[in-house]
Amino acid sequence: LLLEPYFQPNCFLFKGRMPDCAYPAVANVEESESTLLIKPEDIVFKEPGSSEKTLRTLLRPSDKVAKHHTTTSSEISAVVGAVPSLCYPIYGVPTVRSDIPAPRIRRVSDRTNYGEEGNAYSLLHPTIFAEKGVFERDFFKTRSKEEISEILCNIGVKLSEEEFENVWNLASKKHHRGEVCIENIRNVLDELQHADRLKCKSTM
Repeated sequence: LLLEPYFQPNCFLFKGRMPDCAYPAVANVEESESTLLIKPEDIVFKEPGSSEKTLRTLLRPSDKVAKHHTTTSSEISAVVGAVPSLCYPIYGVPTVRSDIPAPRIRRVSDRTNYGEEGNAYSLLHPTIFAEKGVFERDFFKTRSKEEISEILCNIGVKLSEEEFENVWNLASKKHHRGEVCIENIRNVLDELQHADRLKCKSTM
């Protein structure tokens, strides 16, 4: 389109004619026909205090939003007003399935990590229990009263029947179904021992 801009008092017009090779149907447009392409508010002064006018720089719709956008990573890594970890977007299935309970009896084909397996640190620095072939799942395995009593006797923990009954009752209260494992027994024995130490210090 061959255009020639010129000013009128209240509007900015373009006039011209269409070249013959582009659109033959409208090629015979007279030069006197004008088209309003730019609104009066689009014409601004070139410089403050100058009488010379120019076209206003048009902004894309995205330019108004670009200065105020925030990314998810910037919100998570923010020092002030960071997004809490509970609100992190989670997609897909986690590698460690700590969201579901581990089955009591695992199949050979079950390769799912339920969170009870050791990490690289446990391989490089195994505990004294792991060196003896006792792992974390052995501490949390539900056991009967006779089995717990036999284990305590084998490791040299001597308790009377009343003391053992008291320890068993306290350990069973730590589980919502009353199940007892070695870890619960260890915690109860540590709590009783700590209470005895505090009692001895208070009497001195």
